Amino acid sequence: MSIRNLWVIRPEPNFQNRLQAFLNQGMVAIGWPAVGDLGGGYDRGALSEKLKETYSHYRAEQKSELAVAAGVLDRFVNQINEGDIVLVPNGESIYLAKVVGPYEFHEELSEDVPEAGYPHWHRVVYLNGGKPFCQIKDLPLGVRRSVDCRLAVFSIHSAAKAMWNFLGPLAD
Repeated sequence: MSIRNLWVIRPEPNFQNRLQAFLNQGMVAIGWPAVGDLGGGYDRGALSEKLKETYSHYRAEQKSELAVAAGVLDRFVNQINEGDIVLVPNGESIYLAKVVGPYEFHEELSEDVPEAGYPHWHRVVYLNGGKPFCQIKDLPLGVRRSVDCRLAVFSIHSAAKAMWNFLGPLAD
């Protein structure tokens, strides 16, 4: 098996649960709609500047929040690759998907309103027929602990081997 990353992406861009849109449209997405299209080669520093220009609360003394947001954008835009596996937690369930496309920006969803607000996408194929793969409680312990992280997008590093073993041939 070639080296691929394991990611967790929460289905709640712009503070709305969008699991049904994720499943129906074969994608995963994140919010920060007002930053616009990030497909032009923005590095983490440029993403920080874009966030400060766009969202006034990042200009204040909240440097840690800015760093977290820039990190999420950087992971989603620059680090997720085709072939990577994504765990999408929803309630007590985990959905599993394989990334099949590069970063996309959807202008029609870039308005910062509840009906929109999730313009940053990666196309995926949901494994297990779009049904939950398993319950969170059934994941290997290290993966369960990783999934507890509340970030919108993050990689599973320390428990990756256990997760690959758990996935078996499904991840191929």
